[in-house]
Amino acid sequence: MSIIAYIPGARTEEERRFHVPVATETFFASYWQPAAEQLKLQWIPLFSTGVDIELVDLPDVLEELGRLKQWGQQQAPSEQREQMLSRIELLETGLPRALEYGHRVVYIG
Repeated sequence: MSIIAYIPGARTEEERRFHVPVATETFFASYWQPAAEQLKLQWIPLFSTGVDIELVDLPDVLEELGRLKQWGQQQAPSEQREQMLSRIELLETGLPRALEYGHRVVYIG
């Protein structure tokens, strides 16, 4: 199984096309989760069980993604680093775009 970000109840083609891959559950449990625990993050661990992200949550989520990205640049094993960083960057650009264009919720899970 995979963890993805999408707009639930999508009504337009643009909303239906919004689909950001985050990680497989195994990759998330092996790399994202331990980093989130080490950094004492609150939002990132919720991705594994599923969480709604609203515009009001965006600054906190982006801040945590930035911290996770910095951790990945410095501590992720080299063979997994690019995959982890590229997915974080997709979320960093995709979440603001989706939420700032009037979509009320992005679900990650």
